[in-house]
Amino acid sequence: MRKLCIACALFLASIVVFAAKTPHEPAVSEGNGPLFRCQVGQRLGTESDSLHLIVAASVPYDNLTFLRTDTGFVASFELVTSIFRSGDGLYKEQIENITVAAVTYAETNSRTRNALRADEFLVAPGDYDVRVTLKDIESRKKTKWEGKVSLTVPDSLLQLSDIYWISEDSSLAEWNVPRVIGNFPSTEIEARARVQICSHAPNEIQLSWAVVSQKRDTLQAELDTVKPSGAIQTFEYTIKLEGLSAQQYQLIVEAVGNGRREVKRRDFGVYVPGIPSSVTNLDQAIKQMRYVATSEENSRFRQALPQEKETLFKEFWKRRDPTEGTEQNELMEEYFTRVEYSNEKFATHREGWDTDRGRIYILYGEPTDIERHPFDSDKRPYEIWFYASTSRRFVFVDYTGFGDYNLVGPQWGY
Repeated sequence: MRKLCIACALFLASIVVFAAKTPHEPAVSEGNGPLFRCQVGQRLGTESDSLHLIVAASVPYDNLTFLRTDTGFVASFELVTSIFRSGDGLYKEQIENITVAAVTYAETNSRTRNALRADEFLVAPGDYDVRVTLKDIESRKKTKWEGKVSLTVPDSLLQLSDIYWISEDSSLAEWNVPRVIGNFPSTEIEARARVQICSHAPNEIQLSWAVVSQKRDTLQAELDTVKPSGAIQTFEYTIKLEGLSAQQYQLIVEAVGNGRREVKRRDFGVYVPGIPSSVTNLDQAIKQMRYVATSEENSRFRQALPQEKETLFKEFWKRRDPTEGTEQNELMEEYFTRVEYSNEKFATHREGWDTDRGRIYILYGEPTDIERHPFDSDKRPYEIWFYASTSRRFVFVDYTGFGDYNLVGPQWGY
């Protein structure tokens, strides 16, 4: 796993060249260890008083610390999944030690190959907080993901599970291990999704699915008539990715029958290979590059025709590629990983990347330490971010009381 100071790296590069969920969506962890994605969801079960909670985590190989062995490379990490029931404290917990192997050094740097783990918990209906902590065994560094999920009481007339993507690995698909992914490359022809349905009523169920664009246009759709059997029935859908432009979409599954209606949604995006998977809107990504692009480059982007922007985007990052000639552009990947993290953590009435905290996080990365003062008497809430490696600190003040922290004062050393 590489740690980059974007501000420093881009300054060095400039010398060389003379110069946003539906519930349960995959989300990025936070901390100074290996970043990973996590997704939670509900599956159907035969128990009358319990529900099946699925917690799935996926960490790219490039984020783990691999050690060389006689047969290749090995990385190990500890995964702790903690389930908290609202008002009752810790409800269930599972601790696992996981080892993954790679044959070549190139595999250890892959951002498309992931270590995947899915666990199933039998829980009572209710509201839960889920915390997943990942610790890299070699570096001892940790990251954690936290989310919420509400599990409803089963309805014998109609039950519909959450939607989950199916892994490309046939063995994982056979075991119903979900594919923890938010965006698909445009080179993939199709993606597969599954959903479960159960009804003990005699009447037929109308089960439909649709892919909807950001403009709410229905691009793909299908309708099935299901005859209930009283048992859990699994349906698999094939979503055609070929021909979908790079943007965000939503997969909607609806079940109607016996006086009941259930709707589940799953957001997903399509991205262009060679561009980070988090980038599903090229115009927006170009705006997000304003912290590192020169005024001349920004002007060129603004004047470019739509069909020229992808080329300009790739050329921009190629000039700043720290390992030219390799498949990956680590600086570009890191930059947009930080943009994505900022959008999740610092959004207010503006997107997270467009806030002061987002800008500093994108340029300098995870602070060495954060000193938070949310409730000091006679003072507005404020935070101090420390960066030990560059002897910098940044002070942010929330003048409005709504979490919109503004950068104040100089970047003092300490």
